[in-house]
Amino acid sequence: MSSPSPQAGKLSIKEISALSIIGALIFAAKMAMAALPNISLNALLIILTAVFFGWKALYAVGVYVMLEGLVFGFGLWWLCYWYLWPLLAALAVLMRKNDSPLIWAVLAGLFGLCFGALCSIPYIFIGGWAMAFSYWISGLPFDLVHCAGNFVLTLVLYKPLHRAMAAVLTKEDIK
Repeated sequence: MSSPSPQAGKLSIKEISALSIIGALIFAAKMAMAALPNISLNALLIILTAVFFGWKALYAVGVYVMLEGLVFGFGLWWLCYWYLWPLLAALAVLMRKNDSPLIWAVLAGLFGLCFGALCSIPYIFIGGWAMAFSYWISGLPFDLVHCAGNFVLTLVLYKPLHRAMAAVLTKEDIK
């Protein structure tokens, strides 16, 4: 009797393990850099996960977002994370054939710059456009830091981390 063939969209045990570990790594990296406001490796690690795993990167993003909620609580910001980080992963999947650290750095930087604006969307429904706009404007200095941090970290670390992931992951791991 032959074993069943893997079904499209189904995750293997190796993929479940790898994506869970990557999601936890994204969270751990954020915690390690928590003393630097809005400077983290989240964007870069999500981009790299999307480059290697394609749409399956969304599982790692889910693990990361769940860990954020479990540790910091389930506020409105957490709901924003459910569309913000998957959006970055989706953009990276669509661009995954790109190998230029500069292009990835620009994407990561723009994502950091737009982060507050995208987080302000729920406030439109809570307090109207004025509330959403004031929320976004009050966080703009943090968005600028987020933009610069994402850009520099991605520009400097994309190639070395890409090589490290390629060395660790086998073709079988990233079907």
